[in-house]
Amino acid sequence: MKFIAYNVRDDEIPFIEKWGKDNQTEVSYTTMTLTQETIEEARGFDGISGLQTIDYSRSLFEDFKKLGIRYLSLRNVGTDNVDLQAAADNGVTVTNVPAYSPESIAEFAVTMALYLSRKVGYMQQQLRQKQQFHFSPDFMGRLMSEQTVGIVGTGRIGRQAIQLFEGLGAKVVAYDKYPVKNKFRYTNSLQDLIVQSDIISIHMPATNDNYHEFNHETFEAMKDTALLINTARGSIVDTNDLIYALQSGEIAGAGIDTIENESADLQDSRSTKQVNNADVIKLSMMPNVLITPHSAFHTTRSVMNMVNISMNNLKDLYTGKTVADIVK
Repeated sequence: MKFIAYNVRDDEIPFIEKWGKDNQTEVSYTTMTLTQETIEEARGFDGISGLQTIDYSRSLFEDFKKLGIRYLSLRNVGTDNVDLQAAADNGVTVTNVPAYSPESIAEFAVTMALYLSRKVGYMQQQLRQKQQFHFSPDFMGRLMSEQTVGIVGTGRIGRQAIQLFEGLGAKVVAYDKYPVKNKFRYTNSLQDLIVQSDIISIHMPATNDNYHEFNHETFEAMKDTALLINTARGSIVDTNDLIYALQSGEIAGAGIDTIENESADLQDSRSTKQVNNADVIKLSMMPNVLITPHSAFHTTRSVMNMVNISMNNLKDLYTGKTVADIVK
């Protein structure tokens, strides 16, 4: 029994090495992205651990079959870029890590909301662009207890976010297509949540149905003092419409941890490439925006859980044990 991990970041290496030692299992790792060009590195291994940073295509799963590899264990939640039918057709079982640390992402969403509510970006702009460092009436913010926070999606992360925002005194309303019975203060529709919220925090998975759900019409319906927080998936928000909404004053600010069309470079901790994404550059220049490179998850607890659960899934699949995290 031996496994190989792709897309490995430097912060994951100690946890991968410790798991191999603790489980007396050979585990190799590489910083390379798993592609048709690099999968040859997996020849002779029994399973692959990877990150969902690019498409896992039919042709890639055909290469799995050629190499006799039957298991792909993702170290993340999202599977929207994985051709699951192609995996099944080629005899590959795919697992993910449904919950590696919901509180890590929820805390980051709250951090973004606080940063924007207290207009920290405007203070930083004054210092960096004008080399001035003084009080300004323009920096006056709002207490969280004065605001209504709308949570879109009440899965594990959304529920943690509700708890944290309520702990800060906010009134919290929620929307989910499949609400948890007798829990939380749900609105009847997403539209109802949008029009009454001062802060909207997105915590739902990406689906075909919610592609660009937050678009020009949505931003027009939001309060012009409202903030949007997206630590979920970039495809849920129309980036062009978001930029227009921020520039035109349709909304007051945004915290963006996930963007559309993210590249594998985003998770390459060794990359020295200069950013050339025009949308990222535009957003980064705005004092009412906090944009980060898909890092909401990034805590010691998250990284440890992502590695351990992924590798445990591979081991359990190989040894014939029941695995709860199989993606169907």
